[in-house]
Amino acid sequence: MKITILNGTPEPASFDHYLDQLISSLEAKSHEVTRLDLRDLPLRYCIGCWGCWVKTPGQCSAEDASIEMDRAVINSDFTLWAAPLKMGFPSALLKMALDKHIPLIHPYMVVDQHEAHHLKRYQRYPRIGLLVDKEPDTDDKDIQILTDIFSRTTLNFKTRLEFLETSDHPVEEVVQKMLQPRKGSHLFRKAPTPIKGTQITPPKRITVFNGSPRGRRGNTPILLGEFMQGFGGEYDIHHLVHVKDIEEHAQAFAEAECIWFGFPLYTDAMPGLVKNFIEALDPLRGRSNNPPVGFLIQSGFPEAVHSRYVERYLEKLAARLRAPYLGTIVKGGGEGVRSMPLKANQGLFEKLNSLGNDFSDTGQLNTETLREIAHPERFPTILGPVFQLFLRLPIAHSYFDNMLKQNDAYEQRFAQPFAEEA
Repeated sequence: MKITILNGTPEPASFDHYLDQLISSLEAKSHEVTRLDLRDLPLRYCIGCWGCWVKTPGQCSAEDASIEMDRAVINSDFTLWAAPLKMGFPSALLKMALDKHIPLIHPYMVVDQHEAHHLKRYQRYPRIGLLVDKEPDTDDKDIQILTDIFSRTTLNFKTRLEFLETSDHPVEEVVQKMLQPRKGSHLFRKAPTPIKGTQITPPKRITVFNGSPRGRRGNTPILLGEFMQGFGGEYDIHHLVHVKDIEEHAQAFAEAECIWFGFPLYTDAMPGLVKNFIEALDPLRGRSNNPPVGFLIQSGFPEAVHSRYVERYLEKLAARLRAPYLGTIVKGGGEGVRSMPLKANQGLFEKLNSLGNDFSDTGQLNTETLREIAHPERFPTILGPVFQLFLRLPIAHSYFDNMLKQNDAYEQRFAQPFAEEA
């Protein structure tokens, strides 16, 4: 069996020794193991350019180490994602690598589990396991949240999560789970609901963090801007794409009266550069005077349910920081906001304005307005066949088809650059 291990440990640590033992056991059983220590690879953050979908279909157009990483992953029988937990989530290094798996799937949509998901690019995908090194405060809720999120990630990667294990378990137990396919369905819980935020005294000023990898050019800052317009008070905005300013961003968080934090959904969670910022907040963990924090998540999927899993992580993150959780604004179908005419976005913008205005007046997000912005939470099961028929129409894929044609890449849209000859 061919096994690829992505080691997301940022610095050499005891977790590396655990992986050494794991690999020794696997090789003693005659399995072929490729270990990639991500800290030694020249990887770049995904910047949301979609070049891997519309310029060089199937591989990152930045031509960094992710090309060989993705080649190893797609041609393995089993891939192990391994990393220490930092602020309740696997390391930013591993998250950066997972974001660069996007070329392995196709931008076109299909219906799976009665939801919109990506079309597969390859005929087969490796089984996936997640191995983490716990933090002192890791609890059962953290493990369930991560199991849900990474089960969703593997669903989009046309495979499934075999297990989530921690490094306090014997090596041989993990080895056996890697070698023996698990029976049963996906591990994620299927009915997450919105989490209501707390009410605070309305702030006079909000500090905004834009987690779009596109920076000012993304859809996220547009939606954040409309919410702030409704808020009407003072605000300043920090663009997390400027990773060199991370210490400045963390200081701004520490000194803020109130925080609003927005980002696009990336592999069913936050972008790697956002996770990098979250880790920079570790010195503030448990501080008694951290500011209240609210969130905005937008995604290209039409249903809000895709973002509900990471919403649970965000609520727990606020608890780690001992910061009042103000709630999460969820918007599906957000990818085209920046390219649509104002009239097409008018209804959405009015709702965001209203939400910001209510927050300014009451210090709480209006539940009904949140529901309207998130609609549809999920498609009724009966609409699945209708959606499937729609996805067969050329208009369903016109957004990406037009970009492919502009880049003279339309004929290569189903390319499989990492496929090995049988």
